[in-house]
Amino acid sequence: MQQYMLQIIEHLGKKGYKKLNPDSNNVYGRAEGDAIYVIVLGNSRNLKADNLIKFNSQIRNDLEETGKRVMILNLLLTKDGMFDDDLSTIIKKMDNVWLFSEDYGKLYIFENQPADFDGLQRILEKEIYAEKDHWRIRLKEIFGVVTPILVLLNILVFIAYIYTRDAYGYSFLEEILTDNLRYVLVEKQYYRLLTSMFFHFSLTHLLSNMVVLIALGARVEYLLGKVKYICVYLFCGIVASVCSIVSCYMGNFYEYAGGASGAICGLMGILIVFAFFGKGKISDISLKDLIFLSVITILNGYVSEGIDNAAHIGGLIAGLFTGLLCAYMLEEAKLRYMTVVKDGLM
Repeated sequence: MQQYMLQIIEHLGKKGYKKLNPDSNNVYGRAEGDAIYVIVLGNSRNLKADNLIKFNSQIRNDLEETGKRVMILNLLLTKDGMFDDDLSTIIKKMDNVWLFSEDYGKLYIFENQPADFDGLQRILEKEIYAEKDHWRIRLKEIFGVVTPILVLLNILVFIAYIYTRDAYGYSFLEEILTDNLRYVLVEKQYYRLLTSMFFHFSLTHLLSNMVVLIALGARVEYLLGKVKYICVYLFCGIVASVCSIVSCYMGNFYEYAGGASGAICGLMGILIVFAFFGKGKISDISLKDLIFLSVITILNGYVSEGIDNAAHIGGLIAGLFTGLLCAYMLEEAKLRYMTVVKDGLM
């Protein structure tokens, strides 16, 4: 975080901003015409809305004696979790807050916040970005942090499966990791609801799922943060496994079931909701594209053999529910998510 803070301070200095308090590195200002522009730099961790509002009021009271208009922007650097409770409260109560992500080096502006402030939006979008480790950030923007780990886990499980198969193509991993009606319901091996989402039966099965996971995963991680992304991915995958077991119990029998597609359909559902509340688009994927992908996935499950469509539908519904829950939290705060995307990335 110190890296970005120093760069931001340097660019503020180039624009004519100076410390308003020599003993503090978090308040900078400059006068132009009948206005004084003030930037409050801070770390969002454990920051409370009431304390920040009080601090802004103190600055305003001190500077209004000059007879000039006082314009204040709070620029908060955040490590992760765009939508934690403290940040949501700050954005809800205040109308002069921007967030700058340390993890992605990106500026976040919500719709109830100023679209620009003293020409700083372009600087934070372009100048800071240009000074970063371009390829490291570029890769993180494309793939995220969690998604490569999920992909690696799926690949490692598949490699272990291949190397433990006997001459007849049997591997003990298939029996202990996948969904199976008897093992789950009778022998109560509920761990399979989790492990089955990391097991794939063929290279084609693995590759097709991993391509879609890479395409969608980073976008969900970008929206929710790493921890929430992991939680919703596992939740959707487990719901998909439960639906698969229920379908099997109702007569759609199979011996073993597995794969990441249920969890991935959950990611589709989340993105559909966010695209709907984001004016029909999220990053460079439109709402129509997401709906089309979901419909094709479900229809393919009906016309193709050996596809556990109950898991796809269950995962998609779980994702829609999770997305609506997040959207409801945003609506409570009177927010609509808006991302400042740079150079067409993501």
